[in-house]
Amino acid sequence: METFARKAVKEVRQTMMQSRSRFWSWLTGPAILALLLAGWLCVGCGGGGGATELLYQTDWTNRGRAVTGLSQRVRLYTASNQLVQTLVMNQDANGMQGLTIPASGSGVYRLYVELYSQRDLLGVRTGVLETLVTLSGRTTFLSAVGEDPTMVKVTPESASVKVQHSRQYYAAGYSGANRAVFVEDEAFEWSALGGVASVNETGIALGLTPGSGTIRATHSDTGHQGSGLITVDPFQATQTKWTVMVFLNAANDLYTFSTLNVNQMESVAQNPDVRFVVQWKQSQSVWPSSSFDGTRRYLVKPDTTSSIASELIQDMGPGVDMGQASTLLDFVNWTKTYYPADRYVLVVWNHGNGWRRKPEDTLPTRAVSYDDETGNAIQTWQLSQAIGNNVLDIIAWDASLMQMLEVAYELQDRAQLIVGSEESPPGEGYPYDLIFGEFRDSPDASTVTLSKAFVDGMLAVPAYQTRKITQSVLDTSKLPALGASVSALASQLIANVGSIGTEIQTVRTQAKSYSPSAFRVYRDLYHVCELIESLIGIPGIQTAAADVRAKIADAVVWEGHNVNSLNSHGISIDFSSSGTYAGVATDYAQLRFAQETMWNEWLSVAP
Repeated sequence: METFARKAVKEVRQTMMQSRSRFWSWLTGPAILALLLAGWLCVGCGGGGGATELLYQTDWTNRGRAVTGLSQRVRLYTASNQLVQTLVMNQDANGMQGLTIPASGSGVYRLYVELYSQRDLLGVRTGVLETLVTLSGRTTFLSAVGEDPTMVKVTPESASVKVQHSRQYYAAGYSGANRAVFVEDEAFEWSALGGVASVNETGIALGLTPGSGTIRATHSDTGHQGSGLITVDPFQATQTKWTVMVFLNAANDLYTFSTLNVNQMESVAQNPDVRFVVQWKQSQSVWPSSSFDGTRRYLVKPDTTSSIASELIQDMGPGVDMGQASTLLDFVNWTKTYYPADRYVLVVWNHGNGWRRKPEDTLPTRAVSYDDETGNAIQTWQLSQAIGNNVLDIIAWDASLMQMLEVAYELQDRAQLIVGSEESPPGEGYPYDLIFGEFRDSPDASTVTLSKAFVDGMLAVPAYQTRKITQSVLDTSKLPALGASVSALASQLIANVGSIGTEIQTVRTQAKSYSPSAFRVYRDLYHVCELIESLIGIPGIQTAAADVRAKIADAVVWEGHNVNSLNSHGISIDFSSSGTYAGVATDYAQLRFAQETMWNEWLSVAP
């Protein structure tokens, strides 16, 4: 046997000198055994020193049986889920083939391999192989195509998490101790034993209570099982001065800006008394270029690079619908429980353009937080239940067209201040570094004082100077009086509707509008009242309009706009004609503003 091994090694050297591809074609059957005996191959282990790299090998000998295919996409990721490299392997030999992936250093990596029915990743995906690998020097990993699993291995073999923190486990089938095989998608069923953790259908375990337990994977077809240990440590919640909750729903065409905004948060996260907690969703099924797939909860950490350096607290996996009010409420409650603070900011990040037009829509819909994966959105009349019994210090809309009286009225009991834009702001949204740099530097300043940073920040971005920029801060304690004043104006307009038709149409045409369309008739409320006073000479109407302007002045704490949005004063309102309003009257009637004022009655008869 020793002579056979030496002879094989000599042939290896000669073959490698002639051709690398010939070497991989030659490397089959007895040659593998010889190299193992000679110490040239170490399946599933590292060694040799020098640069860190993964030698990935596949045995095609049994192709045509079990889960089979003709090409593979091989991906290697770092422990922080950064892609190292993607390579494609086509079946060019009946035995062993391999490829090498250089790595950045020793450590744990994730290997993810997809098997396709045709060459060049064509046809259908027939199987997957996913596992953690520990790289040290040159490490070899062996897989096989067309073989059934006889055992299951779970990685990591053991892990520790804190309560309410998650850890991803992976299951892979093996036909031998160090010979991984391909299985079909969703081939494993997961279960958690010991009562200290839960695990979802993709292997993400969540710590529930301190203690030790087991995460088990069962291969559905064969019943083979593998398991990993989990230790759940206590989590000690600490009180800070501010917690900024960011409900970042990037499962839509705004996903390209989400990383930018998290990077901005990281750049101002140096003060431990001002922390950011982010629930961030992306959907690669709808937007394939998204940087990840699913929903994650992060505790933002200081960093000035373009990478995401924040701590991943929970990987919530697929299936989270961020277009549901209950999902927002769960995030708010969870954050307040585990990251308590003296004061809270909630930022809702998404489309919120008042009207959301899609090809399949027959009517426009008022909503925010559009989840393109589920097709759902949080309706305006659901906003109060989305906050629940919580009373926050600031609710800010990093979304379009949300600073409307109808929207603010829903939340008047749920926040001290409401921040947002009458306009459709740039897709880049809030400059989080400029805004929350003020919170970082002066966390003890009053809430009203700090809220001005939203207005100042939006006006300070050089790239926004050519865009339509508005931003305002509303004092919710002043909204009931403003609503009553608007209702009184509606009564005067209704009483005189027969004689003011031409003037009202002129007001609608001349008043400052925001992203106007056939359905969207949003106008600056202050400017509307100014025009009413100047165009309609009826004393009762003029007095009522002047009172609305006075109440707006009381309610708007801070307001700013650039030269592209003149005649903006901080709050808008629906100023539709009765014909336009008729199509959405049922929806509008669900709003608290409609139920407590006469504005809907005015819209139903407005010329």
